[in-house]
Amino acid sequence: MQWNATWKEGIARLARRQPFSGFMVWGVRLTVPRQRIGVALVTFNAEGEVLLLRHVFHTRFPWGLPGGWLGRDEAPADGLRRELREELGRDSELGPPALISHEGPPPHIVMAFLGHLQPGEMRLNNEILEARWFSPDSLPRPSLPFTERAVVAGLALARGDRYFPAEWVTARGAVREGQPA
Repeated sequence: MQWNATWKEGIARLARRQPFSGFMVWGVRLTVPRQRIGVALVTFNAEGEVLLLRHVFHTRFPWGLPGGWLGRDEAPADGLRRELREELGRDSELGPPALISHEGPPPHIVMAFLGHLQPGEMRLNNEILEARWFSPDSLPRPSLPFTERAVVAGLALARGDRYFPAEWVTARGAVREGQPA
């Protein structure tokens, strides 16, 4: 069925009024699928080393970037700051996202931000066994591919370079057609 402009405008006016606007919010909450969302920090010290944490519950890939899962309705930057205070007892200053990716298992979206920790002593919580600075060229193995990509993207962003995921780049280093330049 094809609706003309007059009908569309009428429906739009109706949808903006109470209680219909509230129904729209609930309709979205009930019908749009949810995603788990993780956040991580890519931070470098003065020597250019990246901070990684050894996690108690990450048995297959114990070393990873500081971060964690977002709470319901939590903004990514707020969630990452909360995770850093919980895991390390430190506040942080966050910059732009360095990498956003769909990962799994379990399926989730993860956002890695470039940033730095505020000065002070790290106080590791019970989830963290160890915090250590690593050269980007000698990350502990095995490590998640996302961790490695996020470190590369963070380095490029910190240097002011443009970062392109490996799958966008041809063997000669040119960006593939159809990808943003």
